Amino acid sequence: MKHIFLSIVLCIPLLITAQKKTIYSKGGLRIDPSFVDEKVGDSVKKINTIFHFKNDTKNYFIKILNLDGKTYAQGISEFIKLDFNSRKGGDLHRKVEKFTNIKIEDGNIISDQLKASFIYLKEKDNAYNEFNTNIKLMVCSNGKGNIRNCRINDDEVILTPKEFPGKYPQTAFTRLGVDDLKDKKPKELELMKNEIYARYGYNFSNKDEVKYFYNQEWYEPIIDNKNIELNDLESDNVAMIDLFKGALTYKDINIKSYGHILPLVTASNTLYDKDALKSILHFVKDSLDGKKCKLIEFNKNGISLFERDCITKKDNYVNYFNNDFLIQHIDDIYDTFYYYDKNGLPYKSVKLDYKNQTTEETYFYYNSNENIIKKDIFQNNDFNNTVYYDYDKQGNIKKEYSKDDDGSEHMVTEFRYDKNNMLTEYIKDKDLHCNYSYNNFNDVILETKCYIFEKGVERIKQKTDIKVLVTNREIDNRLNTVMYNEKDSTNSSLNKIELKYNN
Repeated sequence: MKHIFLSIVLCIPLLITAQKKTIYSKGGLRIDPSFVDEKVGDSVKKINTIFHFKNDTKNYFIKILNLDGKTYAQGISEFIKLDFNSRKGGDLHRKVEKFTNIKIEDGNIISDQLKASFIYLKEKDNAYNEFNTNIKLMVCSNGKGNIRNCRINDDEVILTPKEFPGKYPQTAFTRLGVDDLKDKKPKELELMKNEIYARYGYNFSNKDEVKYFYNQEWYEPIIDNKNIELNDLESDNVAMIDLFKGALTYKDINIKSYGHILPLVTASNTLYDKDALKSILHFVKDSLDGKKCKLIEFNKNGISLFERDCITKKDNYVNYFNNDFLIQHIDDIYDTFYYYDKNGLPYKSVKLDYKNQTTEETYFYYNSNENIIKKDIFQNNDFNNTVYYDYDKQGNIKKEYSKDDDGSEHMVTEFRYDKNNMLTEYIKDKDLHCNYSYNNFNDVILETKCYIFEKGVERIKQKTDIKVLVTNREIDNRLNTVMYNEKDSTNSSLNKIELKYNN
């Protein structure tokens, strides 16, 4: 019995060794396992690299780009059907696959399409130091007898502009904003967009485009354009270029529901002649002396163009537009980009926190009346939350809420309106009630009051009283200027609203 037990004990290490046996190879040649270090730590989080696997007939590239806290990745496989240089018309086949739900953690890249490991590979006869040793990518598969076969990339290329050829290489690795596009001519914008596709070998049909790209040394057309799939960053840049090309049809974004998408800051529920309105100025002072002063300017759609400290002349935030489309919102902490579909509806926003290197992406979905019905929110590469919206028969938003995994609603805000569709009250989490009171013209809020009920008794949590000091109207009662004091339990301010009209 003792001999049997001893035999089992001796066999256990052999079994463990067999289970852990890994065969490493690079370029078809075996690699000494002692040269491979699979513990790369946090260094993979900032990796911007193209990894290149190849054999005699086929190349496979994995492109990984970390930008502003988000990972963009693609697999690009290509092969030449006939054994000759494919430049300018050979049988080059390329398949681009966009990786989705990407995570980089614990030295691994995991997506719906790929699972791979980052490693350090030591070089023979050279001193090993993980800080000056290039990171390699390793793809493993399980072979017979619990043997793990791991193939290490043949080469790696750090992402630099020269790896993204063309006149506008930045379109492949930076997010385009107003400053990148505002001064570009239509032909320049078209070239920027076409280069994004041309880097994948897009086969152009327009004669001028064919002639131009066939004269570029780096361009190689592929067989089938259907095999091209841009990554999310490139798709965003194409959408931004289309905005500045004027390729989209503008939709009125002054619908109530859009206030949950765009950074709407409304000074009042002013009823104005929108067709004639040019802009709205809102001045806020903490006192008659104006020790603190804030100026907000709105466009004709009620969206704030900027907010500025009147004393220091410093902008707190600026919204940049191209025509009527809000493109970019910049403040001291965040930078937010907006993207629109062909119907002129915002379908996505990307909020960048440069300090913390985080990215928040929000996707918007609409009903047949073009009211937003939900938005999905992702932080970096992870899903965070979904917010839902319900409407009444008049198209007014009546409820905003999220859902738990079991379907129960939480963070619920309900909105209530009078017979004239004026918002009179909203209720948060069935607890906090907030009411609005208007003047006779229903264009200036006179009071806001938020309260809760405790044992059937109303207890005020916050109350703001507005005392209108001066109101100027035109002959048709169209509001021109209004000056008022706004006071709550802790603050008092002097406000002035000026409405500018085109006629």
